[in-house]
Amino acid sequence: MNKRMFLYVGSIFVLLIISVFPVSILMSPMMTPFEYLQTKPFIDIFGVTLIVPSSTLIVYLLGIITILIGMKLSHFDEKYKKYWGISLIIWGVGTLLAGTSYQGLGYELKCSNQDYCLFTSWFELSYLYGTALSITIMAFAVSIQSLNKKYLHKYNQIAIIGFVLYTVSLISGIFFEIKLLITYEWFLIFFLPYFISFMSINVGSNHQLKNPLDRGLILVWVFMLLINIAYFIYFLGGIGELIYENYGIWFSANDVLHIGLIGWMYYIYKVVKR
Repeated sequence: MNKRMFLYVGSIFVLLIISVFPVSILMSPMMTPFEYLQTKPFIDIFGVTLIVPSSTLIVYLLGIITILIGMKLSHFDEKYKKYWGISLIIWGVGTLLAGTSYQGLGYELKCSNQDYCLFTSWFELSYLYGTALSITIMAFAVSIQSLNKKYLHKYNQIAIIGFVLYTVSLISGIFFEIKLLITYEWFLIFFLPYFISFMSINVGSNHQLKNPLDRGLILVWVFMLLINIAYFIYFLGGIGELIYENYGIWFSANDVLHIGLIGWMYYIYKVVKR
């Protein structure tokens, strides 16, 4: 079974597991559906409660833009551009899944008909898995153009092994309801080395070859770092909560992240396309 078929079949299997074994971990601190709705803006549309409408629009816009950029890149002949395209298509689908549960239908999926709201949902777990798959394919895209054959195969093997290990940890978290293993924080910790390796590969390749692709991708990873720094400053400083409490305007740390990522995706397209 080649790498592509392995990833396709494995992905279907994992998504089925996620759907068959729902996680019953509750939010911490425990929160009733009524209390949940007091913490954020919401609207009712034909009996369906939609939370944080502005954030939902932003994250859906990010997802759609990412998918469209991925589709454009996947049509190029160069193999590394096709990998970039596939990676971004999967990333965009994951973003739509995340936006449906973290934003949009979060109340309906995690709180409706519950005494206390659930911590996560199928959409969020599928988003974590899908984005992990996207980053793994991104590793192929970076390595195929910037690593020589001596290291290319080994690097891609390591990327796949890391992806398998994360998948095992995610499934273990679902089976045994280990909260840490199904959090976004654990996902970030696990895949941070991937992005560090991307930067290292492009810096090393640019040092040897002095080519515009590597220079552009170095800036891609720098911008990604700056976007995440802005996110954590905004999040840890509680700036979004202060704005909502004082002015009634909802603009969360996730909005900062998602708007930044829209620009990041467009910059990836400009760098990889040329």
